Amino acid sequence: MRSISTDHIEQAPGSENATAPVRLSGELRNGYRPRPTTIERSREIREIAARYIAEHGLWRFSMLSLAKHLNCLLPTLCYYYKKREDLITDIVLRHVEALRVRTGLAMDGAEDDNPASELHAFAREYLLVGLAEQDFHRLMVGYADLSGPVDGAPFISRRESLREMVEVRLTAHAPGLAGKPEVAHALSRSMLDALSGAAVSLEPYGVVKPVAYAAMVTDWLLDQAARN
Repeated sequence: MRSISTDHIEQAPGSENATAPVRLSGELRNGYRPRPTTIERSREIREIAARYIAEHGLWRFSMLSLAKHLNCLLPTLCYYYKKREDLITDIVLRHVEALRVRTGLAMDGAEDDNPASELHAFAREYLLVGLAEQDFHRLMVGYADLSGPVDGAPFISRRESLREMVEVRLTAHAPGLAGKPEVAHALSRSMLDALSGAAVSLEPYGVVKPVAYAAMVTDWLLDQAARN
């Protein structure tokens, strides 16, 4: 991934790079590289920040340390995220939203139109997304302990909606759970915890296959639901 540098900062008039990047002929001057959009740049910052936190730990992470790591000026970084809490929250909320969208689409596209197949599709997609964005996922898992009741409210709400997606299908599969909301809550929560833990610790191409693990977790959940 390309590192963020100061090449997009406006140069002082009269400097070597103060000339217009595009000639009247429409051709780019030698060595000119188009500036990435704000969206591309913020995505790049999130990816590098999540990787930095995974490698160095959250407590060593600051906007200044990230700016040094990116070889850019602190004000340049703060143009995109004014403080570290904003950056971390954005990473986490985007990731949990990606989980919600992707798992929802996976359930909609389940091979068989029944709750058990939808839960299998949910678990498989949840784990694959978590592994594909493992640095984001690791930060998300620890976020609840970092955020306060106000700052963490949007995350908790989105995480709860993920759990509810599981609970709805689980109750449809085992109607007896409708009268045992505490059991349904505990089972759906345990599924997310198992999948999240695997997304943090599993190697994407390791001995334990993500799809097989997701199927095992789902089968256990369905069995427990049937027993209640």
